[in-house]
Amino acid sequence: MSVAADSGAIHDTLDLVLFSAGGWRVGLEARWVGASRLAPAQATGCAIETLLGFASTAPPASATPTAPRQYLQFKRPGGRQDVLVGSPVELVSWPASAIHPLPPLLAARTGLRGLRALALQANTGEQALVLLFDASGLT
Repeated sequence: MSVAADSGAIHDTLDLVLFSAGGWRVGLEARWVGASRLAPAQATGCAIETLLGFASTAPPASATPTAPRQYLQFKRPGGRQDVLVGSPVELVSWPASAIHPLPPLLAARTGLRGLRALALQANTGEQALVLLFDASGLT
């Protein structure tokens, strides 16, 4: 978590990389992402849905399977790993007060690996739920 000055006031913020996975808007701490690049139409490789456990969950009705894919380069202790994610990919800085950690019981029982918090993202007058994951334990 970083501290940023804005108009003389100090706010706790968290830099996040947001993308689509399993029909949901998903975020990871930016410090775990090294780069992103457009993936070819027939790209293969490690998909973020598999890493996070979305393979066993049903996507919401608003899921768009034809969305373009991108590679995110994850920083790992043993090197870097390219992972396929859904577009759009964006870097945002959110106030910590907008992020709501999962209650321990819900965190322990979810089938999604690394799910740690929820946040609401304001988009053109609408609010969208964003699932925030801890990328440090993903393999």
